[in-house]
Amino acid sequence: MDQTLKRLSLSLIFLIVSVALCAASVRSAIERQYQRGVKATLSNDVDTVLAILTPDYTIKTYTGQVIQFKVYASGLKKKKASGQKPSAYTTKIKDLKVNGSTATVISLETTVTTAVDPITNEKKKLLHTHQYLDTWVKMASVWRLKSTVTQTETTTVEPG
Repeated sequence: MDQTLKRLSLSLIFLIVSVALCAASVRSAIERQYQRGVKATLSNDVDTVLAILTPDYTIKTYTGQVIQFKVYASGLKKKKASGQKPSAYTTKIKDLKVNGSTATVISLETTVTTAVDPITNEKKKLLHTHQYLDTWVKMASVWRLKSTVTQTETTTVEPG
């Protein structure tokens, strides 16, 4: 009886450690994808940004509008053609839950851009922050972003 209890305890410990290692591995892989996206966004590399997404990717804006992959891709390409890119951009994982080949992530994104104040003609720094609920799926051993739902969105004007 004592031996059976020890085996059961060791099996349970092994299972807990395995699950924790798996989640850490998934977190690391998804963090790499986020960082790849950050680097691509800062350099206006639209192809790399799109390669991180699944072909059926959708983003739901804070106002509830759902944007399909094709429209999103078109918008990124127009932004690239105009030369618009942020001066700073970060994405961090706040929370992650894994269920097989699907992971849900609460991510925090910060973007810094500049804009000209239409009244004073002065350049102003804009700080955009978003909290997203992202769904990632593992496809051919690579984690790709399937959907993004905007949970919060704020923009502040930094003093000149």
